[in-house]
Amino acid sequence: MKIKATFLFLLYPLLASLQPKCDAISTGYIPINDLGTEISPLTGKMGGLYLNGSNDMPAEHLKAGLELSSQIQCLDISGNPDATNGKIVWLSIGMSNCTQETQQFIRQANASPSKNPKLVLVDGAQGGQTANVISTPTHNNYLTFWNTVNTRLANAGVGKNQVQVIWFKEANPAGSTPPGVHYDSLVVQFRRCMNEIKTRFPNVKLCYMASRISGRYASSNLNPEPYAYLTGWAVKQTIEDQIMGLPQVAFKGSEAKSPWLSWGMYMWSDGDNPQKNNPDVFYTCPADFQNDGTHPSTLGAQKVGALLLKFFSNDKTASPWFLGSGCTTTVNSADQIISDLVKIYPNPGNGLFNLESDKEIESLELFNLYGLKLNYKITSAVKSTQIDLSDLKKGVYLLHVKCSNSSQTKKVVIQ
Repeated sequence: MKIKATFLFLLYPLLASLQPKCDAISTGYIPINDLGTEISPLTGKMGGLYLNGSNDMPAEHLKAGLELSSQIQCLDISGNPDATNGKIVWLSIGMSNCTQETQQFIRQANASPSKNPKLVLVDGAQGGQTANVISTPTHNNYLTFWNTVNTRLANAGVGKNQVQVIWFKEANPAGSTPPGVHYDSLVVQFRRCMNEIKTRFPNVKLCYMASRISGRYASSNLNPEPYAYLTGWAVKQTIEDQIMGLPQVAFKGSEAKSPWLSWGMYMWSDGDNPQKNNPDVFYTCPADFQNDGTHPSTLGAQKVGALLLKFFSNDKTASPWFLGSGCTTTVNSADQIISDLVKIYPNPGNGLFNLESDKEIESLELFNLYGLKLNYKITSAVKSTQIDLSDLKKGVYLLHVKCSNSSQTKKVVIQ
């Protein structure tokens, strides 16, 4: 990829190095999902998370993802279907930022009543284990990384044959590598990483790729801008390669060399300037970063964890197995199909919701997306009721409904 030299591009590293980390000037780069059909002056490429400047996945690729999602089921340690004792394994693969964020996501997801009890979340990401390391068999730390992944799976009581979903977030240190070379290397290594994943986890179906968070406040040469920004472009290119039929990342048939790929999710923003298309994505300093301005603080990692919990709870290809109640997942061409234990309307609403059920509602518990139980509960047995949540902030909440011998978690949106 040819990186266009602009005045801002040349001036930014010098100006950033002269300023306190938390007072860094804007990079001037526009998030990929905010560019649309515009051409990035840095990369010379069209924006949009997917093809032709669009943030929407092409219909045929989505259809394929939905089909694979519907095939996810509980597997035993040998990879055979086992609806009684089997598990669905979600595994993260990546470097230090990835493991920090994964640990917060796992904590929040396991605390949420909406998570499928058959779903096991395993952190396979490791500090210092970059894209170059994990995709290069001759590298000294290559086997160390993959052996550690296997050990962590074993410690969680599961194995490689049960892994069906990957969350992938990788990068390389910037060093003195020119940005264009850095980008090109990432694309090549991301493809090789997908081949490693497909080879090592034979039942893997879906891989959700994520970008780095902002590098605007970086105080070292580990991953400052524009390198953090370029990782998102490398993810975009890898996904587009698959959609356009590049054999190296094919996911269909006997020649499959990769899991099905999609965004999961785009996390870069220009520091504390939110993405226009996803205002929840922004990172301020010092609260969201460690002293190096590159690794997330606990608060920053918690923010990413919450974004991931929201993503996996809402994405069409993810929510059926993530929010499911067991070993089978059913999806149609648009959304998961679930039998409604309770109807909630109007939803979205202003905070005043009506609930109706054919069975008596024994209890209601309300949670936020961090898995924190809120101070709201009823225990009276009724078939219809009204709840007033208008004193809560706008956003998405999880309402856990229990009716006799069954229960269901429903999303409630306050506008």
